[in-house]
Amino acid sequence: MVQVSGLVRRGSAYTYRRRVPDELRVVIGRRELWISLDTTEYRKAVVEARKAGATVDNLFAEARRALATGSAFEMPKKLGPTEGEMKAAVAVELWQDQRAASVMPPVPQGVEAEDWIDALETTIAAYRASDDNARAALFARTVAIIRDHKLNIAVPEPIKGANGLPLAGQSFTLSPEFLHLQELVRRSEVEGRMRALDRVDGGHGDKAHDPVFAGVASFAPPPAQGLQGTTLGEAIKRFENDPTRSHLTESAGMKFVLMFRALKEVVGEARPVASITRPDCAATQELLAGLPPNFGKMKKYARLKTLKAVAEQAAKDGATRMAVGTLRVYTHTLSSFFNWCITKGIVTANPAVRMAPAKSASEQGRRPFSVEELSTIFRALPAWSGGKGGRYWVPLIGLFSGMRLGEIVTLKVADVAEKDGVKCFVLRREVDRRLKTPGAERVVPVHPELIRLGILRHAEAMKAKGAEGLFPDLPGEGQDQIADVFQKRFAYWSKTTLGVNAPGTSFHSFRHGFRDALREAGSPIDATRALGGWARSGGVEERYGQGTRPKTLAEVMARVKFEGVDLSHLKPI
Repeated sequence: MVQVSGLVRRGSAYTYRRRVPDELRVVIGRRELWISLDTTEYRKAVVEARKAGATVDNLFAEARRALATGSAFEMPKKLGPTEGEMKAAVAVELWQDQRAASVMPPVPQGVEAEDWIDALETTIAAYRASDDNARAALFARTVAIIRDHKLNIAVPEPIKGANGLPLAGQSFTLSPEFLHLQELVRRSEVEGRMRALDRVDGGHGDKAHDPVFAGVASFAPPPAQGLQGTTLGEAIKRFENDPTRSHLTESAGMKFVLMFRALKEVVGEARPVASITRPDCAATQELLAGLPPNFGKMKKYARLKTLKAVAEQAAKDGATRMAVGTLRVYTHTLSSFFNWCITKGIVTANPAVRMAPAKSASEQGRRPFSVEELSTIFRALPAWSGGKGGRYWVPLIGLFSGMRLGEIVTLKVADVAEKDGVKCFVLRREVDRRLKTPGAERVVPVHPELIRLGILRHAEAMKAKGAEGLFPDLPGEGQDQIADVFQKRFAYWSKTTLGVNAPGTSFHSFRHGFRDALREAGSPIDATRALGGWARSGGVEERYGQGTRPKTLAEVMARVKFEGVDLSHLKPI
């Protein structure tokens, strides 16, 4: 790629930048020169940048002659910002303010509506009358816009004395460009507060009162000439490399991969993050909603290069679309990315807030299996499992330990160990095993019913065979795949074959049932949290000590029963 000195990319457009030599600043009145090249194409920008460089060389030569001869020097107007550039800069600022206001209450919390209206109307009157306070605020805002948008307008700097402080009694002569921009800023400040009054009155706040700002709305794309700032591609790279996110599990990080792919496909990597709108997020969500589940594993979609093409092909095939629950996860992921951008100062508002689809009645919450459902499952378990192996033991361990499915299917022979004189399942975070939370790393005493049925003898048998995993017969590679395959087969068997398909039930219902059984057993809250790996409440006292001993946990575990569930037909192995 050709390298051209001074060529700078601002958003999606190119600009030529040149530092003014120290000796010429007194004549030119600027520290830097910025010249818009009016193109988004790199090759064209290279040609225009070379032309701009020649123009600036001639300008510096004229400035040096004027300095040497003492003659007047006039800055060419074409190097200053155009009317359109100044309007665009002010419109962008208003647009950002309106986007932030659109997700906030119309009246600040703790402020009476009448007081808020009075404050808005007083400020509007001050700006319209240009009183001293208003002029000072306008001057500061104008300077900020000039610097943030790199407009070619001289900013007056105070003369400082020997002590480094500005000399008193100074007055400034502002350039016509500065005064014109300041007037646009004044009109935008009035416009913003007029829209705030509309929101207090119940309006949407996007009606333009000043024709200069027609089309500037929180739901609309950014004003012409776009925004400067961090691009989506830059933000994603920074997000992925952020060391403050290193504590997240691999599965949590993987949730962002498809979402980022969809977002980049909708808006483009070069788009400034601050210009991404709620309609852009809605389009991303709709693209994800049109994708079939597990399409990456299907050969017929492998040749398609874009997600849009995959969604179109799936529609033609009449394929099953992404589940609402899965779409909700990706939507929350999208929103969390923008929340991260807010914390990093990249944006000031989250355009994807509260966009997740509402939960259906069946998704409002998981529930435990009923006594009748448990009886149905365990009466049929020997036939489904063959009376041995992972299919047999995984549901039983789920019932009598409350462990998550991913924790059970990845148990190793070495995880069945004696602690404090008690046989336990020892859950450790390892390379090939992820645990959901820090509290998930724990010791769970083996329930007496599991010992009666022969889980310890099964562990010894696997050890004698030289197996590493406690259930080597379960299909799949890696924690996610093994758990996914088991979950699907268990769900099909229980729901389709057995008819246990009430809303809110799944394998995770064993964990909910175990929590209820702990309550019935009178388990202390610290023992309950230790057994289930549930998060602590965060009290200071809970950070002291080593936690409940395995022997004490075993006493609690022995009291866990499921009244009415008959397992007498399950014979010890």
